[in-house]
Amino acid sequence: MRSSAEIADEIFRRIQTGQYLPGDPLSQYELADEFKISRTPIREALRFLEARRAISLTASGRAFVAVPSPQAIREAFQIRAELEGLAAKLAVDWIEDEDLARLAQHQRDYADALRSRVRGEAGSEWLRHNRSFHDVITVASHNERLHELIKELQSGIVTSTLNLASKMPSRLMEENIQQHEDIIAALRARNPGAARDAAVEHVSRTMDLVLDWMSRRAA
Repeated sequence: MRSSAEIADEIFRRIQTGQYLPGDPLSQYELADEFKISRTPIREALRFLEARRAISLTASGRAFVAVPSPQAIREAFQIRAELEGLAAKLAVDWIEDEDLARLAQHQRDYADALRSRVRGEAGSEWLRHNRSFHDVITVASHNERLHELIKELQSGIVTSTLNLASKMPSRLMEENIQQHEDIIAALRARNPGAARDAAVEHVSRTMDLVLDWMSRRAA
């Protein structure tokens, strides 16, 4: 039988991969039935996740995947834009042809998954390909601390925000696809300034798209 900590880790993994999206309810009864345990360890697991700000618990004990606030999104993505820009700039000196080939393949997979995504089926695939795309660049920067910082951001508010973007119409993300192409082109041209600018613009525009969409939904 799994412990509360193990169950919390599994639920967190599902949040990270987009299986559970921001705002989705988490039923204690359904989770207890799935894991074949009583509700007590489920409640403990949910409290662990609340402490990590991955979920929200109401006074009555109902659980929902946390929805990041506009301010939290803005702050995280402003930092991420600068870090990703630096990674792309540094990667110009190190990235090899096979890295560029993998980057292009991740981009094709990303675009295909994003355009054909179906919530609850292929909804999280584009997130996985997007993460792989950015990982190629941060690894190619040959700066381990920078890579760690970006991964740390990615595992928190950034992933929550991108999961939130899974609810957006695909047409809103077409610009995002083109920005990936701009990053690849700058890296292929070995232009550090263009690579940095393309990465910063990409992350900043993703932030703007999500915040604008959230604002219009709330209106």
